[in-house]
Amino acid sequence: MLFSKPLETDTKGEIIFMVIKQFCEEKNIPMGNTIACATDGAPSMIGRHRGFIAHLKRAVPKVFSIHCVIHRQHLIAKHLTPNLHQSLQIVIKATDKIKKNSLNDRIFQQLCENNDEDYKRLLLHTEVRWLSKGNCLKRFHQLFDLTVEFLEEYDSTLAEKVKMIRTDVAYFVDIFEKLNIVNKQLQGNNTTLIQAKGVVLSFLSKLTLFRQNIAHREFGQLLCLSELDMANNNIITDQHSYLLFTC
Repeated sequence: MLFSKPLETDTKGEIIFMVIKQFCEEKNIPMGNTIACATDGAPSMIGRHRGFIAHLKRAVPKVFSIHCVIHRQHLIAKHLTPNLHQSLQIVIKATDKIKKNSLNDRIFQQLCENNDEDYKRLLLHTEVRWLSKGNCLKRFHQLFDLTVEFLEEYDSTLAEKVKMIRTDVAYFVDIFEKLNIVNKQLQGNNTTLIQAKGVVLSFLSKLTLFRQNIAHREFGQLLCLSELDMANNNIITDQHSYLLFTC
């Protein structure tokens, strides 16, 4: 790692660029020597006019920008099947209903405490951050019954929609957790391109196995989905969306 500095005001692309520019000037590192820059998909990094890359290209016109190999699973998340995309939007709407209203958040927290839950609150979802998305869904799955109970009193229409996506939420938790494992394997000191390629190819092979097993209603590798299916007498009636997303 070259350096690490906090962003004291905000995380806009210009601020990020100025922090890096200042560091290079302090250490007498010519920015013109920059050949390539890898980033995640955050707007502050890749925004066409105000993103960090846009500012960098004004200073170093020939710099080559790419999407970082350890963040490429963010791109996968934006290609959900229509049904899964709709389910994800319902999760976001239900979470926002509780989290973005301080009174609702306190009432939900008290409901969790009254039921001796290990967790007392849902987590907010962010569109770009993959890990945040996975954590949000995992917590939503853990507090699913209480979320439905809360919504039945404060938004019965939304509660009915949430009830319909229980299996999708379980599937999300399983597949996102596996992708987060891949993300961690791609990170770390001295990770080479050959090692990263091996991790990705191994995961692609596993996806093929997942797809074959799902087609035969075998959910052994997807623990949350498997437990839900067994506990509710084969609740999963259509696994077609899961097959498409693992293609």
